[in-house]
Amino acid sequence: MQRIRPPSALKPATRPAGGDITAAQLFADRDTLREIVVGLDRLEALVDQTPVFAAAAQRRYFTPDEDDRVRQSLLAYRNYRLAAYEIIFRNADFTGIADESLRARRFLVAFTAALILCAKSLKLIRIAEPQPLLRAKLNEPDSKFDLESGFFDDVLIGYSSLSNYRALAAGDRLWRELRQSQIVRDLDRDTDWNWLCDLIRRKRLVVRNRLLDVLGRRLRHDWRTFWQTALRPARQTRYGLQTLLGGRFAGIHVVPNPVHVLTPEVLGALRPQLQPGDILLCRAEGKLTAALLPGFWSHAAIYLGSRAELEALNVRAQPHAAKCWQEIPENAGPFGCVMEAVAPRVRICPLETCLNADHVVVLRPNVSREETAAALGEAFGHLGKPYDFEFDFNVSSRVVCTELVYRCYHHRGPIQFPLVKRLGRFTLTGDDVVHLALDELNKADGLNNTTLRPVGLILKRRDGRAHAVRPERIVPLLRRIRGGWRPARKALGQPVLPQPA
Repeated sequence: MQRIRPPSALKPATRPAGGDITAAQLFADRDTLREIVVGLDRLEALVDQTPVFAAAAQRRYFTPDEDDRVRQSLLAYRNYRLAAYEIIFRNADFTGIADESLRARRFLVAFTAALILCAKSLKLIRIAEPQPLLRAKLNEPDSKFDLESGFFDDVLIGYSSLSNYRALAAGDRLWRELRQSQIVRDLDRDTDWNWLCDLIRRKRLVVRNRLLDVLGRRLRHDWRTFWQTALRPARQTRYGLQTLLGGRFAGIHVVPNPVHVLTPEVLGALRPQLQPGDILLCRAEGKLTAALLPGFWSHAAIYLGSRAELEALNVRAQPHAAKCWQEIPENAGPFGCVMEAVAPRVRICPLETCLNADHVVVLRPNVSREETAAALGEAFGHLGKPYDFEFDFNVSSRVVCTELVYRCYHHRGPIQFPLVKRLGRFTLTGDDVVHLALDELNKADGLNNTTLRPVGLILKRRDGRAHAVRPERIVPLLRRIRGGWRPARKALGQPVLPQPA
């Protein structure tokens, strides 16, 4: 039993000597272990009943709510696992106890905890190992849930450790010696202790004849690790190059000294139309990213407004927002602030910084105030995450601009964003968001009943100036843009004249 050890991230700070544990602590460990067993059984039943894994495998990506459910289950399992390891370490030095009754009790507690960890680890491994998508998700770090990277690999290594297998086998031999003793027989008739004996009798079957399974799973893990290690330098170099080039190119323009037309005067007129939670989609003419990215709308952000507006919406009550509240400027300026994912990371910035552009459309999600507050709380959970230059929506540890919108609003009320596979990745572009708004508008009975309501549109026209579009003209012009019309494009052979929006 002494060889069973938690992964480095879960090691307790101290390990008490054999005589240091009190009877009260032993009873507390026994009762805590009972709660751990009940909790793990409940978590296992929940996992068995959920269709999330099959649906994600068929779809080939996790939706944001599915991602959160996986993370929450993993977080609960991690906490139960940590608590079980602490119980093992407090009771592992039972062999030095002179009192036979106390020694037997501490052995029962430690061995039961070890068997439970082994059985539940095997369950997790059997679910996740054949599913690369789920395995990658369990290994992915997440600052929102304080999860470190490599958790599944950590569980697999602990389960397939030969030293742990030998320790469990030694515990099994000791159980066979003790089970006929009068002390264990008495404990087996004690309602406070007999459930430990029952669990050992049932769960020790997990250990028996397990050697080949341990070796096979460890070999598969080591083989995957070998290839990941061999390919890691190339992947790191590729992503580093993407980061470098993406960061450098993000601000490059294909025309010299561009003057964007969304000036403070224009934004001042737009500000009264904005509410916290609005989705902003914009385009900066002449910018390299606008030329390279598909579609018209090349960047997305979420409008926050001011601290006072967020307070009025009760956003501060959201857990992630409460942790990041000081990141919101006390003085958000005359136009308020936004949250956006730009290189190198997700940030909060003034509206005028985000909308250093030529065109902008404002979409208002048709959800309740409570849903809006929850969406903004979700946004704060991604604050500070690195920008995702690979545009991989199945990885939540890095975020691209439209992915921030997707993760905050997908499955909020009636909103559902269908991801589109492009170059092997499931993604969502700014045009996809606008097209969804237009498609849903065609199905809805009026603007107030659509999922994403266009409430503002400013376009740079052929006269080189910004034009605020009248409300009744917003949808027709968005449809024209969808059809390929470009409002700032000068027609060949035509004089440049002011054009009403």
